[in-house]
Amino acid sequence: MNVIEILSEEDVNIVEAKRILEERKKERDLVYEQKICLEYLERIPKLTQRQAEDLAQELAKIPVMKPRYINIVISVLPETEEEVDALFSKERTNLKKEEIKQIAEIVSKARR
Repeated sequence: MNVIEILSEEDVNIVEAKRILEERKKERDLVYEQKICLEYLERIPKLTQRQAEDLAQELAKIPVMKPRYINIVISVLPETEEEVDALFSKERTNLKKEEIKQIAEIVSKARR
């Protein structure tokens, strides 16, 4: 049985996850779970790497947005203020109405 040693952990968005798996695929064969994940990520094209980076920079301008929250938003791309509110309902942050509106507007611009 192969044992995988975890060297580090960090939150990434789906665009970054796809990039990482594509790089690893060039280096060596992916294990079954990695293959399944990459196949899924290839079927749901949402943003390019550049678009995700630009979106992350815009979201980072909002003081309450930690890297984890930015990755969640980029992965889900909520379309409405209600979706943003629902997305953060289980998180340990209380977004103000203005922050929710700002996030929805930034994502809306990025989706175009």
